[in-house]
Amino acid sequence: MVRSKRQAVARDLGVRQSRLWWAALVICVLLLLAVLVLDVMHRLYHTQGVFEPAGHHWFDSDADRSMSELIGYLQSLTSSVLLLYFAVAVGKGWTFLVLGQAMLVVVLDDYMRLHEELRGTFIDLLGLQGRFGLRSEDIGELMAWAFIGLPIFVAFVLAWKYSRPEIRKKTKPLLIAVGALIFFAAVIDMFAILAWQVGIEPGAFGWQGRVYYALTMVESLGELASQSAILLIAIYLVLQLARKNREAESEE
Repeated sequence: MVRSKRQAVARDLGVRQSRLWWAALVICVLLLLAVLVLDVMHRLYHTQGVFEPAGHHWFDSDADRSMSELIGYLQSLTSSVLLLYFAVAVGKGWTFLVLGQAMLVVVLDDYMRLHEELRGTFIDLLGLQGRFGLRSEDIGELMAWAFIGLPIFVAFVLAWKYSRPEIRKKTKPLLIAVGALIFFAAVIDMFAILAWQVGIEPGAFGWQGRVYYALTMVESLGELASQSAILLIAIYLVLQLARKNREAESEE
């Protein structure tokens, strides 16, 4: 199965460019494994006192500006550039134009904490109070995500409507990866927030602490894996386009 997959990639990209894509895949997998191992070592340092070099908060995937987040920034920013380039290069690639801009928003939101700032703004402006088992912070965060996400969603629906069938077909794998990113970044994150009500929270002892740690690992690794998938799809599309352009030039 692996051999047939390698042959399929080689047919699409050419032998030399397929090697570049496989190299990118290996790098993404190794980075994901490194984040997992270092995060586990970080937790063992704080719980068992071992692996002291991994005690820095930079190795805690749940921390802001952690190694996991920084890798995600780089991947999302690269994906944004590649998708925007592809959108322009293929002509009227509206869906890729919107998704490229969306990946830029992901980077800006993570780095500048946009939805956290908007959450506070909505709480102050609307005087939000907790209800339905949610805190005012949780309701404000949902409103912030809606404020950021709805314009992108509307733009994508319009882009899908006016895109050519072949563009839509190429967009589908990317949609799955973006959907996974939203699931881990928003749904799992909100689930972790709701779990605070039963004592599953940072610094909790016993099984609650272990469950919270598992949730944060699922969230951070899921986000990073999704961002890796988006990057790999973007690289694949650009390399495939480059091969087609090269073949077209050689025929002229």
